[in-house]
Amino acid sequence: MGTLLLLVGISAFAALGDVGKGTSAGRIRIVEAVEAAASLPRIVVLDARSAKDFAMGHVPGAQHVDWREWTLEKPGALNALFGNPARWGRVPDADAALEARLRALGLSNARPVLVVGAPGGWGEEGRVAWNLLYWGAHEVWLLDGGFPAWRGEPARPLESGEARKAAPGNFALDVRPERRIESRELRAVAGAAAATLLDARTPAEFEGETMAGQKRGGHIPGARLMPAKSLYAADGRYVGADELRRLARLEPSALNGPRDRPITYCTGGVRSALLAVLLEARLGVVAQNYDGSLWEWSADPTLPLVK
Repeated sequence: MGTLLLLVGISAFAALGDVGKGTSAGRIRIVEAVEAAASLPRIVVLDARSAKDFAMGHVPGAQHVDWREWTLEKPGALNALFGNPARWGRVPDADAALEARLRALGLSNARPVLVVGAPGGWGEEGRVAWNLLYWGAHEVWLLDGGFPAWRGEPARPLESGEARKAAPGNFALDVRPERRIESRELRAVAGAAAATLLDARTPAEFEGETMAGQKRGGHIPGARLMPAKSLYAADGRYVGADELRRLARLEPSALNGPRDRPITYCTGGVRSALLAVLLEARLGVVAQNYDGSLWEWSADPTLPLVK
C-alpha cells in the first residue's frame, strides 16, 4: 500500500464550511438536466448505472463508475463463495492507488462532479456522491430524475458505447471523517434515546429478511425505517424538502449541530448513502453514513439485531 499525505488544511475547511457548526467541507446539490447540460464540459460526469445501460446511451463525456469497485472487497457471486461480506460495503483505504484511480476519471477537487443514476434503483448514484464527498470533492451534483431526465424534452445529445478517455485530473484525497461512522462508534450509541438512526432498507428487511451475504436478519436497536424507495417521487425525481423532513422526523438538534447528526445504514451502505446526501442537499443536515452496514454488523455475533 502506497503512502499518502492526507491534505487537511485548515484554510480549506474554513473556505468550504464550518464542521464544528454541523456543516461539512464539500457541498452536495440536486440539479435539473437543463443546468447540467448548460454546464458541460466544465464539469465531470460520472454515470453510476449498469455498464449495459451506460453503453446503450449516456451523457456526452461521461465516465462509467461501479460503486462496487470502490469497496474493500467487491460484492458479487464469486466473493459470496470465497470472500468476506463484512468488507463488501466498506470504503477502500485512502492511499495513492485510490487517488490515482480518481484522477484517471478526470476528477479534481474543485471541479464540480455530476453523478447520474437510475431512479428507483438501489441509490448507486448516492453512494458514488457520498464517496466523493467523503474523499474530498468540493462540489458534487446529483441529476434530479437521473438519466431519464437527461433524455427528456428538449432532446439532448447522447453518446453510446465505451466512455471517452478522460484527461487526468489532480484530485488529492482529503478525507472527511464526519461523514462516516464505523461499527465501534455505532455500537456505543445504538439504542440510545438521543441517537437518530435511520434504516434505508425495505420493511421486510427491517423485520428480518436477509440479503445475499448478510449473516443475520433484523435491524439495529433504536433504528426507525425510512425506505430508500420513499426517496423518489412518482416521476423519478427526488422528494422535496418537506416530504423528506416528514419521512425523517428529525429532532431539532439534528438541524443545529454535529453532536446529534443522523446515522444512516442499510445492507451495504448504498441506499443509506443516498439518504445521507439527500438529507444534506434538501435539509442542510450532514449525516453519518455507516458504509459497512448490515453486511459488516451482522457478521459480528456480539453486535445486537432486533426483529
